Amino acid sequence: MRWKNSHRKERFNPDWPRIRHEILERDRFACQWPVTDEFGFTHICAQPANEVDHKVRATNGVDDDSPENLWALCPYHHSQKTAQESAEQRRMNRERRKEREWYSRPAYRRTVS
Repeated sequence: MRWKNSHRKERFNPDWPRIRHEILERDRFACQWPVTDEFGFTHICAQPANEVDHKVRATNGVDDDSPENLWALCPYHHSQKTAQESAEQRRMNRERRKEREWYSRPAYRRTVS
């Protein structure tokens, strides 16, 4: 994650080290990412995990640190999930900019008389 431009640290829960350790212990330090094998069966990755991630991203800048929303992930799956979320956010930002640009055209400007 690019911390230089991020406001993520401002949202950190001061009790995060304890919560993180509890989640890692709960998940037995095994990655909980669902993977599907060649037979179509889904199971957890179970590779060694040392990272804890939110299943559902923060809404309105507020993280849900409840145990139900946290899971242990291996570095590979955590980076894959983060990359996917970042790509989705960039797509949404691009659409928002495109719409803002469209409605900033002279035909949509309102003049005050």
